[in-house]
Amino acid sequence: MRDFERFLFEKAKETKLPSLAVAVVKNGDLIYSSALGYADLERKRKATPDTLYGIGSISKSFTCLAIMKLSEEGKLSLDDPISKYIPLDVNKATISHLMSHSSGIPGLGYAEALIRQQVAEAKTWLPVADIDDLITFMRGVKEWHLLKPGERWFYLNEGYEILERIVEIAGGKSYKEYMREEIFKPLGIKCSFLEDFSDEFAAPYYPKDGRVKRADMPSGPMNGAGGIACSAIDLARYGYMYVSKDERVVSRESIEEMEKPRIKIPYEVPYGDYYYGYGLMIMSDFFGRTIIGHGGSVLVYTAHMLYSESDNISVAVLSNSTGYPIKLFALYVFSYFTGIDPEELSFVREDEVYSKLSGKYRTYSGTIDGVVKRRGDFLILELFEDITSSEIILVPQKIDERKSIFYTLSYGSKIPVEFVQKGDKTLLIYERYILEKV
Repeated sequence: MRDFERFLFEKAKETKLPSLAVAVVKNGDLIYSSALGYADLERKRKATPDTLYGIGSISKSFTCLAIMKLSEEGKLSLDDPISKYIPLDVNKATISHLMSHSSGIPGLGYAEALIRQQVAEAKTWLPVADIDDLITFMRGVKEWHLLKPGERWFYLNEGYEILERIVEIAGGKSYKEYMREEIFKPLGIKCSFLEDFSDEFAAPYYPKDGRVKRADMPSGPMNGAGGIACSAIDLARYGYMYVSKDERVVSRESIEEMEKPRIKIPYEVPYGDYYYGYGLMIMSDFFGRTIIGHGGSVLVYTAHMLYSESDNISVAVLSNSTGYPIKLFALYVFSYFTGIDPEELSFVREDEVYSKLSGKYRTYSGTIDGVVKRRGDFLILELFEDITSSEIILVPQKIDERKSIFYTLSYGSKIPVEFVQKGDKTLLIYERYILEKV
């Protein structure tokens, strides 16, 4: 087993992913594909790199590709106002604004509610069965316009369902027919849709009570925003289309338009700035190169596709549940195949340090006991003082093997918390105390 395969295996095991499928295309060739675990736990059906998985929001890049094709054919303009196609007052937002999530409309949560109520039996209920219902749901959206189009990035699933309808109007056929005939077929990929679930798919699961539970397949108006399904091999090949500027669907110029940073994503990330193009996310400085791609999740499926033109490579990773962040799997695989030491990745170093810092601690003579445990990106310090206990959230500032600095808040005060390695001892400095890991 290769080093990176061990990483995939351990993280999939740790977060109880039923299966994980990976494919890598480099210099136009499929240089790696594999799958671990079960596509169907109940039937003991092994996953393969050809198994179909929902790709979630990676579907947005497919939708944008369709829009670019229709634009090239003169059937629409990216500057067309949405109101030309849909009876909604969306503050003069255009097709381009929806493609880049810059319409000024915040996320309205319909997709999240729809998925929860269907696959996890959540209490939230929305009577949304098709795009017409969604448009009705959005009638009052004008009141939620915080900013003008183009001023801020708000991730908007609803916007991509409007784009799905625009593809249908301008393309003269259903979205599914258009994608099959105008996108999938020319590219030679056998992608499908969640609503066409078959034995070629991995079964859907969601995490519950430390295990995974089989779920119903999500349905409703989500094809344009997150309803496409692909295998790892076909998704990696699709990603390579952008690398090679393959013109079987649209021109090189249209692909480059999709890759242009349109609006800054207001996140601080470890690797340069973060931008959104048309259905694609752009990371500006990953060890000196630009990485472009997208992730996706519909709770019971997670996926990530990314590529680098300078490295001539495309990577796809997919799973049939939610667990360890799928993007981190993809970055790890990408690093391995491009000569970057995966151990230098910020999340890998953080994992190692957090693992070393987690455990039981004790003050001088055991007057106070403490436990440090990880919760997502934070550490939690629990202190036990005879009849009382407290739980303290530690926010990371600097993570290092020898000295890591966190802080916590207490009634308006910012209190530093330090972990220091002294010989073979791990010391925790908090407020007036020094605790030693035991």
